[in-house]
Amino acid sequence: MSTAQRPVPSDPAPRGSALLRAVEVMEALRAPSGDAWTHRQTHASLARYLLEETHEVLEVIDDPAGHGPGALPDELGDLLFQILFHARVGQEEEPAWDVDDVARSFVAKMERRNPHVFGDAPEQALEDPADVEQIIAQWHAVKAQEKQQDQQDQQDRQDRQDQGSSGVAPTRPRGWAEGIPAELPALQTAAKIVHRARSAGGLEQLLAAADAAASAEDAGDWGGDLGRALLDLVVAAEGRDDDPETALRALLARTVRELEQGAGA
Repeated sequence: MSTAQRPVPSDPAPRGSALLRAVEVMEALRAPSGDAWTHRQTHASLARYLLEETHEVLEVIDDPAGHGPGALPDELGDLLFQILFHARVGQEEEPAWDVDDVARSFVAKMERRNPHVFGDAPEQALEDPADVEQIIAQWHAVKAQEKQQDQQDQQDRQDRQDQGSSGVAPTRPRGWAEGIPAELPALQTAAKIVHRARSAGGLEQLLAAADAAASAEDAGDWGGDLGRALLDLVVAAEGRDDDPETALRALLARTVRELEQGAGA
């Protein structure tokens, strides 16, 4: 075939086009003429699948050599299904929300927390855009401002409710541990608390409270000194933007594989 006869390749679809098809698939499954099992699901009934799919993604990330080359996109696809599913269920709530609200929330958050990329004057946001420590500090600062504003908004709403009922507006401070799922592993919980304390400028206060707890009379009964030492490791990990839970889980996965390979040698 001559050059003139060769078919002209069509323009590749823009990145993200397949996401629109994924939304269509989810719509079809939830539609009245769709899948009966899908019709019965709620946020609560889907929760266990979200957890399962998340752990399967983590298994591939922790030990990529133990899985096939396409394992991560495949598992991430299963996780994406859960996100799309929850967003589709959200369309039936009051007030309704959908996958576009999820995307808008993500976009707005990233734009706020990365002014060196999306700000009106990105070149002025950081002294050195290549300094990762500055980027992390900036993220912490913006997140702390968001949290402060959110707390103020909630306090204002609560004050209005209390004033309407009793004429008194009590103060209800929120703790750094508030809202963290109880099921979260201890190292991950500690990392979140440390992150919040550091963002609020209260890391020393947190560590002082930990010192007091670890010095209690019954600390020897529950390993207070060991817990305090672990907290120091969490602080060090969070300070360099590492997750101690992920680090330990990845180490264990690789250790087990090393032991299995050694046994089979």
